Parts: sequence; structure tokens; C-alpha cells
Amino acid sequence: MKKKILVISISLVLFLIYISGCIEETPPDDKTNIVENLKMIYVDDDGGADYTKIQDAIDHVADGGTIFVRNGTYHEILIIDKSINLIGEDSDNTIIDYKIGSITNSDSVILISGNNCTLNRFNITYRYYISDIIGIKITSSNNTISNNTISYTYKSIYLDTYSKNNTITWNTISDTRHGVSTYGSDSSNISKNNISACKTYGIYLYGSDNNIISGNTISDSEGIGIRLQGSKNSEIFENTIKNCSQGVRFCCGAKSNIVYYNVFKQNRDWNAEDEVTNQWDNGSVGNYWDDYLERYPNATQLNGVWDTPYKITGDNNIDRFPLVNPVDI
Repeated sequence: MKKKILVISISLVLFLIYISGCIEETPPDDKTNIVENLKMIYVDDDGGADYTKIQDAIDHVADGGTIFVRNGTYHEILIIDKSINLIGEDSDNTIIDYKIGSITNSDSVILISGNNCTLNRFNITYRYYISDIIGIKITSSNNTISNNTISYTYKSIYLDTYSKNNTITWNTISDTRHGVSTYGSDSSNISKNNISACKTYGIYLYGSDNNIISGNTISDSEGIGIRLQGSKNSEIFENTIKNCSQGVRFCCGAKSNIVYYNVFKQNRDWNAEDEVTNQWDNGSVGNYWDDYLERYPNATQLNGVWDTPYKITGDNNIDRFPLVNPVDI
């Protein structure tokens, strides 16, 4: 009877991970108790499991299998080259704490080259900032990266050329140069992440089309909250960008993107700059700008929208329906 209950628990956890991209209100339970299952491989750095190293488990698990990593500190570089579920016990205490000496033959702590992978509940960190190391590098498609904590990297999560349809959600990223960045990576969903203290960009899309950026909080950064360069046909909505040097910037052929229902506040240089042509509302709802009344003190409101469009710094773009009050995201 006990074994049957445990199998049901595991099935439920994997189902929740599978549908996590569709959950809007509540993140997957970060403290779910995952226990023994005949099809699962276990890793524990203290022993008493199938393996003491995560990479050994990856090398031996079958394609489509699941690896559960118990709390501990793992000084490893991981290469995931098959379709697997890699699940940590706790995003605070399942730690991959890499060392400078172990990085010599890799530009990333975790490289995902297999398709259809899940990476869930890990703390990827180093106690000192490293100028050229990627936390999670993805060169494949249809992967889900969720509920991880990543800090002190050059790029925390990086989607490389030709990767697509990846889901990056519910991650906490801090003290990095680029929070989530893409290079020639299309059709991914970057949502519900908490990104702070970035030196250059919170989210950066380069030559990447048809992506969704939604529900993220980007704050307290030295650089730009969201930047698109040469990227088209993406939607940016329900994000809060606050206390950054700049809010959002489009340049260098970044066109035909739509931006709406976002909150811009306390950004030091400007809230938005657009050097190309993009749409800054969805036809009825625009964005909240904390400097709106400074610019347009005589504007009036109707049904929660100001009657005077908000001019975007740069070209001739405007938000036709600027919001009177910030969105409750």
C-alpha cells in the first residue's frame, strides 16, 4: 500500500512539471516530497543512493528517465545530452556550486543539448562573480527550466542558435550580467521569473523571433530591463520593470513586436526607447508609466486610460492607451 502511494506521488509531481507552462496563478510546489520509484534514479552526495555524482546518473539513466537529486552541494559540470527529467529536492539546498578550476573545458555549468528535458529545483551559484561562465546553456528544443535559483554567472540562462520552444519559468536570477538571453532562438516562453541585480540586461533577445516575455519582475539592475536587438514578432506583457537604469529598448531591426500591460517605474534614465517600429499597446490597453503626469500634467482619464498618448523615446512610437494605475500582476 505504501509503495502504491509513493508511485502516485511521483506521477503527480511529473504531471505538474509537464503542465507548468500553463499555470498562471501559482508556481509548481517547490517543496514537493519526491520519494522512491522503480523508474527513478537517485543521487546523494553523502551516499546511500544510486550515485553520488549527478553526471554519473545522467550518463546511466535511460532516455526519458528521471533523476532525483537529494539536498547537498555538488561541485560538477553537467552535460545533458538525452531527454530526461532532472529534479532537485529543494531549490535552496540542492546546490551546484562550481569551482573555477572545474570550468577549464566548458563555458557553462549545465549544458542541455538533448530535447524535451526538464530541469527543476536547483541552486546554481558561485561565491565570486565569474566574467564568462554561463549558468544554463541550451542548444536544443522543447525543454522546461523552472524553479531554479541562479546567481553569480555571466549569463544565467542562455538559449543558443536554433534552439526553440523552450519554457523558462518561475526561476530566481540575481547578481549576473545577463539574466535570460537568446541568440537566434525562436518561439520560447520566458515567464514568471524574478530577475534582479543584472549588470547589463535582465532579458536580452538577439535575432530571436516569436517569443513570449510575460509576468517577469526585473528590478534593481545597473543596465536595461529588457532589450531586443534584431528580434521580431514577440509579445511583451504583464512584466514589472523597476529601478533599472533603463526599462525597455528596441534597436537594430527589432520590429513588429507588441508591448502592453507592463509596469514601468523608478527607472533612472528612461522607461522605454524604441529606434524602430513596434506597437506599445494591444489596441485598447497600453502600459503604466510612472512619469506620465510629469510629461502630460493636463491629461484626463476615462475608464482607467489617459487621453493623451505616451511618447516613446527614440522614433515616432506611442502608447495610445497609457494606463492610469499600475497593473496588479
